This record gives sequence, C-alpha cells and structure tokens, in this order.
Amino acid sequence: MTTNKAASMTAVPRAPVRRRAVLALLTACVFLVGTAEWVMVGLLPELSTDLHRPPATVGVLVTVYALVVAVAGPLVTLGMLAIARHRTLLILLCVFVAGNVAAALATGLGVLAAARMLTALTHSTVFATALVIAVTTAPPGHRGRAVAVITAGWNLATVLGAPLGTWIGDHHGWRATFAGIAVLGAAVLTATGVLVRPAAPETAGRPGGEVRELLKPEVAAVLAIIVVAQAGLFTTYTYIAPLLRQVSGFTASGVTALLALFGLGSVAGNMLGGRLADRAPWAALCALLAVLATVLAAFTLTSRSRWAAAATVLVLGVIAAALIPLLQDRALASSPKAPTLVTAVSASAFNLGVAAGSTLGGQAVTVGSSLGDLPWIGALVTLAAFGLAVTAARQRRAQPRTPMTCPIP
Repeated sequence: MTTNKAASMTAVPRAPVRRRAVLALLTACVFLVGTAEWVMVGLLPELSTDLHRPPATVGVLVTVYALVVAVAGPLVTLGMLAIARHRTLLILLCVFVAGNVAAALATGLGVLAAARMLTALTHSTVFATALVIAVTTAPPGHRGRAVAVITAGWNLATVLGAPLGTWIGDHHGWRATFAGIAVLGAAVLTATGVLVRPAAPETAGRPGGEVRELLKPEVAAVLAIIVVAQAGLFTTYTYIAPLLRQVSGFTASGVTALLALFGLGSVAGNMLGGRLADRAPWAALCALLAVLATVLAAFTLTSRSRWAAAATVLVLGVIAAALIPLLQDRALASSPKAPTLVTAVSASAFNLGVAAGSTLGGQAVTVGSSLGDLPWIGALVTLAAFGLAVTAARQRRAQPRTPMTCPIP
C-alpha cells in the first residue's frame, strides 16, 4: 500500500510537468522556424559582400522564402491533415534541419535559394501543427494561455533568435548561423520524438470540408488585409539593415543591437495586441494600421538621425507585433471550423505580404530610389491596408465577434 501511495504521489505532478515541457518544446519549434525566416534580414549585408551581389539582388532570398511559404504552406498542410500531428511535426523538423544544413553548405546564391525554399516548405505547417497540439494537450481553461505561449515563439525569434543569428554571422560568417540553426533543430527534433505523443486518438482531417470553410468572403477579406499590411511593413523592414548602416550611419554591431531593440518592442506589442483583440479587434486593427502608416512615413526623416532612428525601430517593433494577434484573431474568427488550415493559410498570407513588400522595396531601389525612400513607399501601401480594414469593419459591425480560440473536435 505504501508503495502504491508513493507511486501515486509521484505520478500526480508528472502530467502538468510533461505538459509544460511539451508546451516549451512546441514554442521552441516556432522559435526556430521564426528565427530561420527573420535572421535573413540581418544577414543581407554579409551575404551581399560574400556573394558579390548588391543588397537588392540578395534580398530575393527573402522574397523566395516568403513566396514558397505563401504558395506551398497550405498545400503541405492539406497533404498532411490525415497524418498524426506528432508524426507530422517530426517529418517537418527533419526537412527543416536538412534545409538549414544545405544553406550552411551552399556554394552560391542559387544553391542557397534552393535550400531556403526547402526550409520554407515547413514554415506554415510547423506553426499550425504546434498550435493545434498545444491546444489539444492544454487542460480545460488553459487553451488561451497555450496559444499565447506558442505565438510568443515568433517574438522570441525577433528579440533573441534573429539578433543572435546576425551576431554569429557578423563574427563567424553567415554559414555558421545556418549551421547553428540546424544543430538546434536536430536537438528539438530529438526531444520532440521523445516527449510529444498524441493525448488521444486523433481524427483524420477532412480537406474538402476545411477548404470550403476557407472560401467564405470574410476569410478572403481578412487575408487581403494581412497581405497588404505586411507588404507595407516589409517594403522597409527587408532592407532595414542596409538602411540603418548607409542612411543612419550605424555599425554592424549597432544594427544587431537595433534588431534586438525591435524584438524587445515586439514582446510588448504582442501583449498589447492580445489585449486589444479581446476588447475591440476591428477598431484596434484600423487604429494600428493608421499609426503604422504614420510611423513609416516619419521614418523617412527620422532615419537620418541615429537616436530618432533607434526610437522609430522600437516603435515599429511594438506596432508590427501588436498587429499579429489582431490579424490572427480575425482570421480564426472568420473560419472557426478549420483552425489548422486557416492558421496555415494566414501564415501564407503573412509571407505573401513579406514577398510583396521585399519585391517592391528591391524594385524601388533598383529603379533609382534610395534606401531612405522606402519608408514612405511602405507607408502608402499600409494606407491601402487601412482602407481594407475600415471597409471590413463596417461590413461586420452588426455581426457578433467570435473570440480568439481554436475549437478542436
């Protein structure tokens, strides 16, 4: 009896401890995927020098990655709906590690682009799968917290992953950055194989039903807002490292510090956006898009002063991160019956916006615009997103709001 009692006492805390470990591991998955995407922005100057290509040409690596995520992400998710989620995660992490190893060994821009495309195939589905696993393993009443922890992985990628990867690239070369991501990915893959198990028999997804759910007009409206808003931001942010160096006069280490400052702002912005999404999502979304357009326009002037540029980067971090939970909330509210697929599709929309913004910024510089002109160009695009949001808000004013949740059968 004593032995059974002791065993019972030791068994009680194991489930919560295991859940916390799994939640931390899933957050690490999102952190790695986010870092693999965001770090490229900080590495552009080093890649440009090492590959003997202008920044606008090397910026294609950002565009290619985002386009693959936008186009292939939902298709990969659809193709893996019938596979157990923990197995899906293991497969995707294997591909992720392989893609970053290939990037570290790349001999030229073409090979590096192909390696980035391979890595990008995992982006949307890793995030969607990690989010759904977190929700299904969370105890009753803690699903919202689980979602918040998983999405915090993106913020950690901006505040820690991307600056650290940029620092490694500055001091040891860009290959070392990708090699480090691959090593961390292998460690997370191993831990996932040990810790992540289905809590209950999983029901295979129904691709046809989930696709029909995504064909609703309100889903298309939200996705359009996401694309245009991200395009406005990334017209500038894709080239923020060379902009801060050439226009503001910062050193490489100074740019690394500013990227970390952007990440710190994103942590605060994520908390702000979550609270706003619970209170007045459409009003907050419209207001933040208007503020983003204003700050980007002001950056055309503030980029010429180091202190003003640093302050602007911090504010941009806050606004950019605050928009994410608001936009994700609106996407989930528009398609509550297809949480996994709508999460993947919204991730694709985010990256389609990144691709559009990086392409627009690169083309603007190519045809003769200066790096200092990019912020006001991004501001004009953001104003278009503001107009779309205002229109959508007016159309839905009379409709009840669906809270930001992921209903799982």
